[in-house]
Amino acid sequence: MKKLTIALLIGVPVMAIAATEAVNHRQQAFSSIEKLNKQVSSELGNRNTDWKKVEELSESLVEHGMVLNSSFAESDTGGKAKETVWSKPEKFNQLMLQMNQGFTELQQASIEQDLSKAERGLDAANNTCRACHRTYRSRW
Repeated sequence: MKKLTIALLIGVPVMAIAATEAVNHRQQAFSSIEKLNKQVSSELGNRNTDWKKVEELSESLVEHGMVLNSSFAESDTGGKAKETVWSKPEKFNQLMLQMNQGFTELQQASIEQDLSKAERGLDAANNTCRACHRTYRSRW
């Protein structure tokens, strides 16, 4: 009985810290995505688009998107996410996939230096972000 009590006294705070770290990690990734997204949008609005810069930014967006795909483990509840992220993850996971597809399209367009395709990819990712926030975030 003492061993169980000791294990719980040690284990519960460790799990709480890990969950808090996971929430912080997700929030940092989302903040980075928002910042990078604005930079890409600004760059695409320039008359002389710096495609190398757009490629680098879109690469980072793709990387952050991949990190987020694996950052919503059920044990990591918390933050600003609604409970439905974990209780009904199918639509959430589909939206995350669509966001990543938009970022991937943006990245490919930056390689091809295709402004129209880049804007479509960015718009697709942004539209997915908005849909996800409306459904799965406690506050916008």
